[in-house]
Amino acid sequence: MLALLASAQTIKEYYIKSKLDPLLELQRANKGMAELSNYRYSLHSGFTIEDRKEVISEVRGEKSDGNTHIKGEMVNTAVDIYYIDRTIYNYDALSEKWLVIESDSSNSEDLLISELNPLSNFRFKELNAVEKIDFEKIDGAECLLVKCKPSVESQLLETMWKDFEYQFWIDYKKGLFRKAVLNASNKQTPANKLRLEVNFSDFNKDITIEPPDTSTKNNN
Repeated sequence: MLALLASAQTIKEYYIKSKLDPLLELQRANKGMAELSNYRYSLHSGFTIEDRKEVISEVRGEKSDGNTHIKGEMVNTAVDIYYIDRTIYNYDALSEKWLVIESDSSNSEDLLISELNPLSNFRFKELNAVEKIDFEKIDGAECLLVKCKPSVESQLLETMWKDFEYQFWIDYKKGLFRKAVLNASNKQTPANKLRLEVNFSDFNKDITIEPPDTSTKNNN
């Protein structure tokens, strides 16, 4: 009886997976991510020039109700940045103080720092060549791996890069991205390649982001 139940469950899962439409699942997951209030992520970006790899950024981030905190390294410089209620708190390791900068924007994407808003890398004018590649597990979740070559909707990306190719690991049971990878070529020198990878976790978990204590440090 147990063997029959296990076999029936396997057949059911196979049937569900065989019916997944990669375009619809990609659209559903993109919408699902945009609707999340809280999540954590790790982001790694870099480029290759004549087989030499250079790191642009490597950060861990968290978002909660529109507020963002990232910590890591960008362009070989340690960063610790908060973006809360139109205010940027940036820790300057050299002076050992927090720089507090008021912003006229309520959207971190307007700051043109994709590390503060990883989803800004996944906005498209049109989705092309969408393919179902395989199924893989990410953090224990069964994911549909989808590849596509879209036209992007990002001022930051479009300025320097072309020939965008994306891979998405979609948690199709939740309709969310577990992982996403972007590859592109430089407009001026196509042999130079960009690679960006983001891993997502802790969807809608309880995440609190508060301004850092700047009372003992000078502000600009």
